Amino acid sequence: MDNLITEFWKIKRYSVIKAGAAMMFLSVFMSYFYSTASTSVGWDFGYFVHQVIQQNCTYFFPVVMMLTASFIISRETTDDTLKSILTVPVTYKKLLIGKFEILFFLSIAFSLINAMLTVIMNLLLQFPGMTACSIMIATGRIIAANLLVYLSVLPLIIANTFLFGSSLIGVAVAFVYGYFATFEGSLLNWFPIKAAMILIDPYCGAEYDSVSYQVFPAVIVLILMMLCSVVLLNAFTRLEKLPNAKAKRMPKKAERKRGW
Repeated sequence: MDNLITEFWKIKRYSVIKAGAAMMFLSVFMSYFYSTASTSVGWDFGYFVHQVIQQNCTYFFPVVMMLTASFIISRETTDDTLKSILTVPVTYKKLLIGKFEILFFLSIAFSLINAMLTVIMNLLLQFPGMTACSIMIATGRIIAANLLVYLSVLPLIIANTFLFGSSLIGVAVAFVYGYFATFEGSLLNWFPIKAAMILIDPYCGAEYDSVSYQVFPAVIVLILMMLCSVVLLNAFTRLEKLPNAKAKRMPKKAERKRGW
């Protein structure tokens, strides 16, 4: 609990939080673009929310969470404060768990911003079917989908932290990871990002008669991702392995004195 409170105090200095919140607009904007381009579908508020959830899961939220996690986890390395922190009786594993907990709450905060922007955009587009009840259901679906995406990305965050320590590599992998969920097929029942969409989005796969998505494999694969995260975290921390220090801040060059 103390670690979580400490991380809450730290995030007010993190500019990446503002960038993550701003990126929540992109999924809403892309859904707006599709709504103006596609006239063959009877758009309403429910279908607009489906588009927002789909854009979140496949393009934006894996990248947002990887980028935010890389920034938050690497701060002690880039600021060269990790050595001082490890002198107090707090293991690095507990320090990381505090950061994963703050990422959980940031996922909810980003989702609420995303839901608010979705409602505002729907007011501008005037799609029918938006009521107080449908707004609450849509908000719950957006939050749940994004939390499951965070759970799906968590093993990648842990692996990138200890093996590469690079936000660039992490974001590239997260983007490809999410992009694979844009494909359709029965095999994707076992793909974690698609599993989040299968469980939360009632429109997932509805446009394809030849594809049958099932709840059971989706639940199993997400449980496996959670277990994988626990195993990876224990394995790396048991080896007393610290994060890759590639992101360490370079010392500033001394300024040349001017004049004689």
